[in-house]
Amino acid sequence: MVRNQKGSRIIMKRYRKNVYKRKDGRYEGRYIIRYENVYGKAVYHSVYAKTYKEIILKLEEAENKVFEEVQLQRLLREEKEKSNQRGIIENVLNLQFDENQKDKAKTLLAEWLRKWLESYKKYTIKQSSYTRYSNVVNRHLVPRLGHCELENLKPDAIQDYIKATLEENKIAVSTVRGHIVILSAALKQAQKEGLIHKNPCDDIILPKRPIKKPVFLDVKEAQKLETVLKNSRDHKKSTAVLFALKTGIRLGELAALRWKDVDFDEQVIQIRDSVQRVKNSEKSGMKTKMVFEGTKSYSSNRTIPMNPEIHELLYQYYETMKHRENFSETFVFTNRKNSFIDPRVYQLYFRRILKKAGIRHVNFHALRHTFATHAASKNMQISVLSRILGHSNVGLTLQLYVHVLSGQDQQEMLKLSAS
Repeated sequence: MVRNQKGSRIIMKRYRKNVYKRKDGRYEGRYIIRYENVYGKAVYHSVYAKTYKEIILKLEEAENKVFEEVQLQRLLREEKEKSNQRGIIENVLNLQFDENQKDKAKTLLAEWLRKWLESYKKYTIKQSSYTRYSNVVNRHLVPRLGHCELENLKPDAIQDYIKATLEENKIAVSTVRGHIVILSAALKQAQKEGLIHKNPCDDIILPKRPIKKPVFLDVKEAQKLETVLKNSRDHKKSTAVLFALKTGIRLGELAALRWKDVDFDEQVIQIRDSVQRVKNSEKSGMKTKMVFEGTKSYSSNRTIPMNPEIHELLYQYYETMKHRENFSETFVFTNRKNSFIDPRVYQLYFRRILKKAGIRHVNFHALRHTFATHAASKNMQISVLSRILGHSNVGLTLQLYVHVLSGQDQQEMLKLSAS
């Protein structure tokens, strides 16, 4: 116990591990004055005193003088230590991440394609599109490329797939190009998730799509068809086919057309929906099923103006139908159950009508090309025609109906020579 001169008790630290009693009877107090560097050893100084009380006072005074500098150095050392620890943890995590990425990269293409379909496409695209994607994946891509690991899928393997599919399966160029579009989309997502570094489809050379002239009816054939349709006993289907001829509407859009889409006062028709036949994944015994969904694309959602001929055709049909007992103001062209008419029914009817009219066989889509060809020959502005057809861009319209425009170009050049 330490007391002052008056004998009063002094409270002070009982223990300081850096205070020592020397052999000569004095007390030595050691304190840190600095560190050699951030990583280095501490540099000590000593103070001396005859009594424990004196050494404590001296030691505290000496420590206070260097406190700020030493404390700063300690903080720097602590931060560096924490940083080192974080670095070690990050390295461990990175190693684990790299191992996980390697494991993921070993995923077979078949596994990834099916996961991509289920996770990224099933609820983000139309059902008919999803069915088409699934068909391409399961019937074409997986059988030929599904065994490849994602990281080992090279451009030459995809190039071989294109060649084999064209030569062995006799699939059209445009269809094979569609396969690669789907494959590339799936691999692009894999690249986003870090499963592959590069999309191998980026280096693929796609076969050129052959330029096909659209099949359409010439003026005489269209006139013969119109005559037969107007004399047909099947008022619903004949009006529907004639309406398609006069508007260029797609078959699926024709089947989905409802009376609420027809505005006789404003003389316009709104194209909002489409009916598609898709592969049936349900175990119901039916290979396919009908799906009522939106139009083919954003641009396909459009307004078609009615000229007097179209207006009269639809209005007379409406006046005739509304007096029938089972008339329903839902679909414009209905079956016996007041639902839409199956597109296959239209195709069969159209085939019979062509045969009756003595016209060569063409598919139903030829009506759309016939309308467009006729409109282009009458000098309808290409931008207007493109909107009426619901094309995504004017370039597509120009590409399809250049055969008509080239004839117009020649006539325009003749005007120059005549002057």
